[in-house]
Amino acid sequence: MDYKEMLKDIKNDELKNVYLLYGNEMYLKDYIISNIKQKYIDVAFESLNMIYIDGKETTTDKIINACETLPFMSDKKIVVVEDLPLFTTKKETNNLDEDELCNYLGKLNSSTCLLFVLNEVKIDNRKKVIKIIKQNGEIVQLLKLRDAELIKWTQSVFSRNKKSISNIDIQFFLHQAGYYDSNNERTLYDLENEINKICSYLGQRKIVEKEDIEKGVVKSLQNNVFALVDAIGEKKVDEALSIFNDMILDNEPIQLIFHMIIRQLRLLMLTKLYGEKGYSQGDISQKINVPTFVVKKLLMQTKNFSSTNLNTILEKALDVDRTIKTGKMEWSLAVEMFISEISNLY
Repeated sequence: MDYKEMLKDIKNDELKNVYLLYGNEMYLKDYIISNIKQKYIDVAFESLNMIYIDGKETTTDKIINACETLPFMSDKKIVVVEDLPLFTTKKETNNLDEDELCNYLGKLNSSTCLLFVLNEVKIDNRKKVIKIIKQNGEIVQLLKLRDAELIKWTQSVFSRNKKSISNIDIQFFLHQAGYYDSNNERTLYDLENEINKICSYLGQRKIVEKEDIEKGVVKSLQNNVFALVDAIGEKKVDEALSIFNDMILDNEPIQLIFHMIIRQLRLLMLTKLYGEKGYSQGDISQKINVPTFVVKKLLMQTKNFSSTNLNTILEKALDVDRTIKTGKMEWSLAVEMFISEISNLY
């Protein structure tokens, strides 16, 4: 189940007795809970009918006791248990009795909705408690928004700030903000903060332009790596080295920078191969697991590289990695020499 299906449960007054919400997009968790509160909880009695429990500090008895108390002046009581270690492969740090909890989950009062919330990307599906939740309720994965859904969300936040922005500029904003960077944990909350910064910068102006985004959003590591590879493809060695040194000054680990450069070059190689075989942008997006607007930029970038050169560059990257790991050269000098060398292959 995804978050939209759970929102339908709330809207249609079909809330299950128990849910497990997990994933890296806690903005969606808060949005779900906000909808539950609006639907079922009277503000005057919120402290009695909306109970929050720290899963790292609780016990099975405390969870059961919270659920057993009937709602006051309301049809529903909501119990939220956050970060219960029982759902992961991590060693448990409290006195939880999994069997006792599992037995109770099948006997929950119809007036109680128990929400387990886990800020983790993975859960241990072998656990008995997870199987019991599937039998009596739902598992909801809180994934990052993608493509049209993400654009719609971004548009709505700008609109909330009484600003207008085109879909093209939204895609540019998302790329600048680095929401899909594989190496970071940016969330919708981070995007919302970036949008608020841009809107504050605009003042009374209503239309968001590309220049506003460039000035208002700090470039992500992935974005800087993209610019660095662009400079390499255009034989602008000085510019490529300048970008590299700026990233170091920003305290980005050199090992991570090198890893991201190689990742970008591999994506270029795959994009070029799929493009030459006639695959559409959408097909390439699915195959290399990046958004379509990133594929569009990759296709533009591949024009500066031949397949032979990309293959040679990746082989040189392996040589650099071996050179560093065997202690023949330190990271900074090795990566600088690598950038200089591959910028002169054409």
